[in-house]
Amino acid sequence: MDMEDKIRPRHSSSLIYYVLLVLTAAAVGIYVFVKKPPIDIQVVNAVVYAFIFYGLFKIADYFFNTLYIEKAKIAVPKLIHDIVTAIIYSVALFAILKIQFGIDLTPIITTSAVFSMVIGLALQDTLTNLIAGVVLHIENPFRINDWVRIKDTDGKVVEINWRTTKLLTRENDYLVIPNGNIIKDTILSVNYPSTEQIMSLFVGVDYDTPPNKVKQVIESVCLKTYTEKMPPPEVRLVKYNDSSIEYEIRVWINDYGLKHHIANIIMTKLWYAFKRENIRIPFPIRDVYCHPVNTVDSNGEFEQKYSAIKRIEFFSVFTEDVQREIASLLAQKHYGRGESIFEEGDEGDSFYVIRRGRVSVTVAGNEVAVLKRGDFFGEISLFTGGIRTASVTAKEDALILVLNKEGFSKVIMDNPSAVESISSIITRREIENEQLAQKISAQALSEEQLNAQFASKKSKMFNKIKAFFNLS
Repeated sequence: MDMEDKIRPRHSSSLIYYVLLVLTAAAVGIYVFVKKPPIDIQVVNAVVYAFIFYGLFKIADYFFNTLYIEKAKIAVPKLIHDIVTAIIYSVALFAILKIQFGIDLTPIITTSAVFSMVIGLALQDTLTNLIAGVVLHIENPFRINDWVRIKDTDGKVVEINWRTTKLLTRENDYLVIPNGNIIKDTILSVNYPSTEQIMSLFVGVDYDTPPNKVKQVIESVCLKTYTEKMPPPEVRLVKYNDSSIEYEIRVWINDYGLKHHIANIIMTKLWYAFKRENIRIPFPIRDVYCHPVNTVDSNGEFEQKYSAIKRIEFFSVFTEDVQREIASLLAQKHYGRGESIFEEGDEGDSFYVIRRGRVSVTVAGNEVAVLKRGDFFGEISLFTGGIRTASVTAKEDALILVLNKEGFSKVIMDNPSAVESISSIITRREIENEQLAQKISAQALSEEQLNAQFASKKSKMFNKIKAFFNLS
């Protein structure tokens, strides 16, 4: 349940009822004190008439709102309702006093300068807020559930009454602002004339990265983050700073309340995207330390890559030297939890090995596998450029080793004889996956049928690999 659903603001009409009750009691008390009449049936009648009128009015008000206003779908401002209620109660009060006690307050109220001055001074702020409330209802600069900014404060409008406007802030604080203060300040309504707004974010990138590449990466992250049908995001180069180029990211959103949430997701995913693309976010440097290159760590990192490669069956057909060459081609890419590595139906030519973390494999929206450290995926696309048959998403922060066609082509060109063995391995895995998916037992087919199926698929795979790498 949202905080605004828990709020039960007190109606301003209760204050009106309280004031009228006090005025009635005061008027009767003054009359009794001055006239000193014997307590008779008039007092009882006045009280009875007051309660009867109150009950009848509440019943009539309820049925009028239920049977007419709500059915006709007419939006009656609460302020207007309160003002009409106050007028009706005032007329009823004057009528009861005049009929039962012969007291006519109208001449006193309209002719007494002292009374008018006292009331005017006492109600100065209240009247100011009341008039300001009327102005707000007439101009209608914002409505209930609109997001507004008043005096550097963002909030969602939850109530507008005769004296105050009440906001629910982003921190779930209940802010009550007198209407008189609102009309003196600048009001920013983000829901008018449309609920769609532009959110601007800023990020600095080093001078070594071409602006077009930066814009492409940022736009890709924004499009994958917010999938509402909105105008496409816009990235602008706005300033050359001392140590960075500053970019403005302009993203359309249709719920201002989610502004900080969406900004958090975009800026988080940008860090991972920049890390994968070797785009550096510079920061101020106060001291410079020169560290020698730690060759042990570098060699250790390479050995881990080599260890991951030699355990994979596809690459076991190569010599150790070639396997080390392949390991040197591996690029490390960081993916944040929830980030998509690729989608089902995407084109691609990259192969992936998980070095740290876990990823989820889904087909048609259903999770079919969870891969962990040492597992690999994407081999069909690497060897044939085939369309991705599944979607892969990081279940947690993951470090992935990536090998693409551009780097692997030279290895294949230099070792064309390996294509035959690779075709056999991939074909066998493909048949096993098909049998698993269709729940077909290998014993259901004869050995002759299995051999024929294998030979046919292997031949097709062999030709695909040769065509993909332009081998004669």
